[in-house]
Amino acid sequence: MIRILPPALADQIAAGEVVERPASVVKELVENAIDAGARRVDIEIEAGGRRLIRVVDDGSGMSSDDARLSLKRHATSKIVAAEDLWGLRTFGFRGEALPSIAAVSRLTLSTKTADAATGVRLTVEAGAEVEAREAGIPDGTQIEVRDLFFNTPARQKFLKSEATETANISEAVLRLGLGHPSVHLRLRTGGRVVLDLPAHRDLGERVRAALARRGASVLHEASGDEGGCTVRAFLAGPEEASTTARSTFVFVGGRFVRDRSLLHALALGYGALLEKGRYPLATLFLEVPGQELDINVHPQKLEVRFARAQEVYAAVRHVVGAAVARAPWLAEASRAVRVFTLPPRPSLRDEDADGGRAFRAGGAGVTLGRTAQGALPLRARVPDRDDGFIGRGVGENLDASLPRFADGGRMGPAPVVAPLGFFSLLSYVGQLHRTYLVCEGEGELILIDQHAAHERVAFDRLRAAQARREVRRQRLLFPLPVEVDDLSAATAADAGLLEALGFEIEAPARDAGAAVAAGKTTILVRAVPEALKDADPKPLLRDVLAQLVEGGAATSAAERIDHALATMACHSVVRAGDVLGRPQVLALLAQLDSVDLRSHCPHGRPVLLRMPMTEIERRFGRA
Repeated sequence: MIRILPPALADQIAAGEVVERPASVVKELVENAIDAGARRVDIEIEAGGRRLIRVVDDGSGMSSDDARLSLKRHATSKIVAAEDLWGLRTFGFRGEALPSIAAVSRLTLSTKTADAATGVRLTVEAGAEVEAREAGIPDGTQIEVRDLFFNTPARQKFLKSEATETANISEAVLRLGLGHPSVHLRLRTGGRVVLDLPAHRDLGERVRAALARRGASVLHEASGDEGGCTVRAFLAGPEEASTTARSTFVFVGGRFVRDRSLLHALALGYGALLEKGRYPLATLFLEVPGQELDINVHPQKLEVRFARAQEVYAAVRHVVGAAVARAPWLAEASRAVRVFTLPPRPSLRDEDADGGRAFRAGGAGVTLGRTAQGALPLRARVPDRDDGFIGRGVGENLDASLPRFADGGRMGPAPVVAPLGFFSLLSYVGQLHRTYLVCEGEGELILIDQHAAHERVAFDRLRAAQARREVRRQRLLFPLPVEVDDLSAATAADAGLLEALGFEIEAPARDAGAAVAAGKTTILVRAVPEALKDADPKPLLRDVLAQLVEGGAATSAAERIDHALATMACHSVVRAGDVLGRPQVLALLAQLDSVDLRSHCPHGRPVLLRMPMTEIERRFGRA
């Protein structure tokens, strides 16, 4: 049998959609205050919001008639027709917040407009009005919510501890404060101020002040317009990322939302700087034309829907990615220049049997400083163009008028100048544990992971060459058979991907040899990327194929290639335990300044660690 629900029960069910916990009440009431034009909102709670929630604002207030109507369901001043839902700039519009809260609490509403002599005070218990009278109060609105869920004890059982509910309320107020810098928000519990956000001049000032509580020492701004979307973000360094999205705030039209796709787009902007499963400390503000945004898809208005979702996500990814590529968390590069003179050609004693300034890395014979054009150290090499070679140095900044040697390098007695960046300005001290480069910066000690640093340079060069379809190949004297599993073999059959990476293979065929285990296939490698000619092709190809397989169909071809390039870079560079000479270190530092995302390797590991002198002096008892 179908029945019409009693009004009281219907109101309680509706309240369950809007009022999840005390933080939901605070959110709705503060949003109403902001909609009313308040410039100051004071929130006071007791017992985590169970016993009392009081919100006082200096907004426009309401007349006596409007105050009574505001406690009726679906009573609103924000919309009249369905068309008004598009382009809404207010938080509330459905008229559900106050009646839903009143249905599960003892609520007192006191309000007064600027042109009224007195205000009105209404008391409602479990949705029923019990008192209405005039009251002498300041302009604005004051709402007291007492004994939340007193008439729905089952809901009370699901509330957390007082400390947890207080933290949830603080989080709700922080989110509202981030999007509204001109409003002064203050939260008190038990008479103690736990959050105070004075009015700020602009959005950036508010975000930096608010997120300082989260340990964000420096936030870097990114902004841009794409496809009709305006993106503005404030980003912390990737080292401040966490395993939860609690410190990642996303706003659409000034409204805090939970959108996994926007979080994913933000993370993609950071690229490989973020380890899998980590979220940046960041705040993202997105403005989308009103007719392309639907905000009426969630009872608590925490979700939105975009008419051109993929274009919105792409705009976020591109704007954030462009800012992150500049590695703004590194110190600003000095405008000064340093004079360099090119070193003499190495003597035979300094060269390996192959004629290059080579050293062995884990037996693979990886060369740092050896170039396709000659055997000069990295910082002496001057290429005719950027050929994407891993060992490319800063030679493009040298004077093009210097005479050429037969090997393509330029030498001359006259000093030349090159603009320097963060890494080039460091003073190299020495190598620690054959793994870390010890450097001195301006008032700080800096440790650089030589493998991560060289890997970043190698990856950047390989990706640039691959994008231009100019990855040079080194043909092998004899085809090299490599045994792989069937899934890798199927991926290898997609010749386009491997060719784009500089490999040349023969189409895989089932090995007829009886010794080959079931499920294995042998492919023939005929050429490898020239930059990796000294690496062992077998583990290299297997690792590259594993990366391409791991991406799967859900990953774009560009992302799969990037993962594979990162693997190739890892195989081609110096490793922990390799001894580096000073010229090689200085060349590597100079190269770091010429690439993007230079603070982290393509797998997300940090390139450097920094310790300020103040911290060193403190540990030695000098501070």
